[in-house]
Amino acid sequence: MQDVWSDAYSWPLLVYLLSCCVYPLASSCAHTFSSMSMRARHVCFFFDYGALSLYSLGSAITYSAYVMPDAWVNGPFHTYYIPVAVFNTALCTTMACYSRFPEFQRPKLSKVLRVSAFTYPYLFDNIPLFYRIFLCVGEGCTVNEANSFHVYHTLLAFLTGFLFATHLPERLAPGRFDYIGHSHQLFHVCGIIGTHFQMQAIEVDMKRRRPWLLAHAPAITLGGAVGPAALSSLLSLGIIYVFSRPLFPGPAPRTELRKGSGRARRSCCH
Repeated sequence: MQDVWSDAYSWPLLVYLLSCCVYPLASSCAHTFSSMSMRARHVCFFFDYGALSLYSLGSAITYSAYVMPDAWVNGPFHTYYIPVAVFNTALCTTMACYSRFPEFQRPKLSKVLRVSAFTYPYLFDNIPLFYRIFLCVGEGCTVNEANSFHVYHTLLAFLTGFLFATHLPERLAPGRFDYIGHSHQLFHVCGIIGTHFQMQAIEVDMKRRRPWLLAHAPAITLGGAVGPAALSSLLSLGIIYVFSRPLFPGPAPRTELRKGSGRARRSCCH
């Protein structure tokens, strides 16, 4: 539908769509391979958290390009919106990865850190959207048919967070939802449906506002669209490496190897 090779206006959408492909793939891989070992479980979900942070940034990039209210375009918040979103990806990936370590000793702290790592970037990314839908009155509010899709996405996003935090319905009937209908399954279903409505809203804004945005908004460049996503990916990979490194024991010291080889020779002689 979009000529991404020659139309720079569609580049933020391309970054967003790539992030929409990455985060369900990473989640599927995490759930598939996490049963191999405790080490594999940690590493798989580290990548899952990094992919969610990338999706959060992909949403912010498209919101900056297509969803920002008319009154905020070229304003201070618009100027610093993407740099702060990139910082948030590093912060929230760190929080989510760290939350796996106190999981058994301090489960409440682990839960708070993980929920905060997902909730905070969503709330920040949607500040312009919340203002546009719920607070803005009069000129510059960008009222169009995309707003209804934005509302559907917002409702599903809060439902997704509610299911993740409360563990309903399985906490009301332990054992009855172990295979079908437990909160984490509903969490993923609501998340994907919410992304569907978010995608529809972005496409409507992108088409309806194109003439105005091309005339008033900052010019879209390849570096401005792809650069933040690339930087965020590198930061997340570095954070994942830092948290994964302690899970893999290093080689034994040479002194121990020499002692072991000496004992082996003596046992062979005896």
